[in-house]
Amino acid sequence: MSKLTYYCPNCWESIEKSETSCPHCGYKIEKFNQSSFEDKLLAALHHSLPERRIMAAQILGNLKSEKALLEFQKIINSDETNYFFLRAILLATVKIKNPIRETILEIASHHSSNLVSDLARRLLTQLSDNQDFQKWDRNTG
Repeated sequence: MSKLTYYCPNCWESIEKSETSCPHCGYKIEKFNQSSFEDKLLAALHHSLPERRIMAAQILGNLKSEKALLEFQKIINSDETNYFFLRAILLATVKIKNPIRETILEIASHHSSNLVSDLARRLLTQLSDNQDFQKWDRNTG
């Protein structure tokens, strides 16, 4: 039987379940426990496991979290290279009806990864054509 691994929601180092503060960075775990679901998802965008980051992005898009857009923009502007995470962010971004989404997609359309920049350009075109994203948002949350 495998033991569950717990992570500090601030530095993402592994910690014991019983910890009240992170022994690595000093973060008070209770602070995280009192956070809103949306804020926990925003923190999960920086989780050490890529699958958790992808899932957080998908859920934030489904929730139409406007708070997520600024974090998405930071990630697009960062040195992040995981295409699947960046793809999840772009697909989540188009679900959030806010003018900043076009800005994020425009920035992503100049990304160093051809896969990311091509996807961003396609999404911008589809948004400008008022296409229903459900038709092209396949295999995501």
